[in-house]
Amino acid sequence: MKKRDTEKNKRDIVNAFAMILQIGLALICCMCISLAIGIWLDRLFGTKFIVIIFMVIGFLASIRSMLVLTGRYKPGEMKKDINKDFDAEDQTGVSSKKDKKDDEG
Repeated sequence: MKKRDTEKNKRDIVNAFAMILQIGLALICCMCISLAIGIWLDRLFGTKFIVIIFMVIGFLASIRSMLVLTGRYKPGEMKKDINKDFDAEDQTGVSSKKDKKDDEG
């Protein structure tokens, strides 16, 4: 094995370790912040159920964060798809002229 290959392997291992560490920290931070907010609101209002709601929100936020970090989800991707569909129709919701010809003929 060449020296260049071993350096590349070491670099890949360090990058993988950094990604795992980053995902773990993102998951823990989302959960801890939402837990703290839930506990604070429970103490403020004297309830016991808000912490559960915020834990669910924290769990969902941590899943989204993990998907963004791994590249499975890109923020704003859904807006682009909606805008493509909207551009095919004009402001009144009527299809473009090409679609009208297809409908008539």
